[in-house]
Amino acid sequence: MPGGSRTFRYFFIKFKTQKKNNMEAKQQYLELKQQWLKAKGKEREQAQQQLDAFFAALTEEEKQAVCQTVSEDFRQIHRDINEIKEIKLRDKLQDILDIVSVSYLAKHYFHKSASWFYQRLNGNKVHGKTCTFTKEEMATLAHAFRDISQKIHSASTRLP
Repeated sequence: MPGGSRTFRYFFIKFKTQKKNNMEAKQQYLELKQQWLKAKGKEREQAQQQLDAFFAALTEEEKQAVCQTVSEDFRQIHRDINEIKEIKLRDKLQDILDIVSVSYLAKHYFHKSASWFYQRLNGNKVHGKTCTFTKEEMATLAHAFRDISQKIHSASTRLP
């Protein structure tokens, strides 16, 4: 059993070392990325050269770890973009939402509840997922506003 214990210890140490190297590679990538983002002109070129050298020196396992970090980074960027879109949508609709009944919009155009509408408008999380309007729902919302606009215009022309 002493040989088995040494073999286990060897693989355990190797695993911990690889894990540490992967974490260091991820951290170094994030630091180099920040330098690249902040750099301008010649500094940007130097930062790019550092990134290129960094990527060239990675082992296959470190490359996989850094790729995982890049994927996580992209997912976060997409979440941030979606949050910005939602904020912009809410801001764009703020004036009209004070005038038009959300309950009416939700019921007559979406066949849903007002809370459903607000969840998407505010980007609330339901079951761990951020609610947003789909492209089709955005088209329905645009149609609803045009339809309501026409109804208001028609009513205004009937006034004395």
